[in-house]
Amino acid sequence: MLSERMAALLAPDLGEHTADVVARHICAKFGVEESCDAATLERVADFLRRGLVAYVGAERAQALAESCVAAASERSA
Repeated sequence: MLSERMAALLAPDLGEHTADVVARHICAKFGVEESCDAATLERVADFLRRGLVAYVGAERAQALAESCVAAASERSA
């Protein structure tokens, strides 16, 4: 499941429980559990990045968002 892969990427910075909740929420909100298009991935990355800035800073938020979108892209391919 994509939410599990995203949670694993987010866990070191957010903790396991919070990362799991965030990943599940984002996947449900954008409907990206199985596959999605490039425009949706871009919206997911922006949504995630903006939410993470307060917790991990701008640079780390960007890196995490890109990692999560890469995980989604791999899943879609």
